[in-house]
Amino acid sequence: MGILRRAHIWVLYAFVAYVAFLVSLIYEPVQRGLIYLHGIRIPFGADFSRPESVGFAPGKVLPFRLTTPDGATLGAWHVLPVEAYEAALDKYGVPAEGHLPEAVFDAALRNSSYPTVLYNHGNAGTRAAGNRVRVARHMSALNANFVIYDYRGFADSSRDPPPSEEGLLTDARAAWDWLTKEKGVDEGRISVMGQSLGTGVSAGLVGRLADEGNFIPILSPLRNFPWLLDALLQLLKTRFDTKHIIEKIASPILILHAQNDPVIPFSHSRVLADVLINPLLAESGPLEKDKARGKLVRETQAGGWGVVSSFERGEGKGRVVWAEAREGAHNEIGTSEYSIELIKQMVHGEVIRT
Repeated sequence: MGILRRAHIWVLYAFVAYVAFLVSLIYEPVQRGLIYLHGIRIPFGADFSRPESVGFAPGKVLPFRLTTPDGATLGAWHVLPVEAYEAALDKYGVPAEGHLPEAVFDAALRNSSYPTVLYNHGNAGTRAAGNRVRVARHMSALNANFVIYDYRGFADSSRDPPPSEEGLLTDARAAWDWLTKEKGVDEGRISVMGQSLGTGVSAGLVGRLADEGNFIPILSPLRNFPWLLDALLQLLKTRFDTKHIIEKIASPILILHAQNDPVIPFSHSRVLADVLINPLLAESGPLEKDKARGKLVRETQAGGWGVVSSFERGEGKGRVVWAEAREGAHNEIGTSEYSIELIKQMVHGEVIRT
């Protein structure tokens, strides 16, 4: 009986601790730390001025700084397309230290043969994290310029002002403006790419450009109490409400998600796909929608990788490709060989082969 009583006490302690944690979510500093996890600076001790230390070829990456309108300074890298890098090595040789001449990087951005990928990474870690470096290498191998930066509060970016939804969108806009205004890159040659938290940043940026959220896993026990969950969500300062932004985006969209993602429920990408396709079915009756959807959406089994669905939005908005991978978890979905093939076709404006 004593053991049972002690067990009940521990259950009570756990319940009280959980309630205390939920109450703490009301306070913005707690929300900020849990949502962004910017204090986790993986890899620890990274030298951002020396990208070769995380596996890049000598001189291939230009470290630079961005300054936002509200005074944040952001650490960033520009990774050369492999073709541009090899041509520069033929001309200048391997640099003894540092990067190749900045003129090489500027010329690569201006070269119409090389698209540019602006990458918004997820929470925690830095631009030197292994999965982000792998994405950078893949994009370089596809002969794309790859620009990645760390949000305010992350890595070697300034700590003040701290990260916030508006702050990260400001950071993304600063990176976009650096490309389009300072470097003169044509907007039509830029693909905005995001992973995890970065998908919300990417959608928010492109949505705002068109105008000129992700569920928090730790709240899942509250799904049985919708009224309490809704009340708590109303108190969250950071929402990144992609669902209500994505329809504004008037450009081709690629949605990649792994069915075994342990962080973001797989149903979220399906909701986003539905938001994009539902306007095209608006004139169909309830019984006709499934038939209309079947005619509109092309669905292909991609071997053992997963399923790729695609449809045209019309009105010049371009194609939507929604790819469901069986594997890839949360951080590696963007680095599998077939994912890279889909990204390549989207970035280079090719017809999606499914």
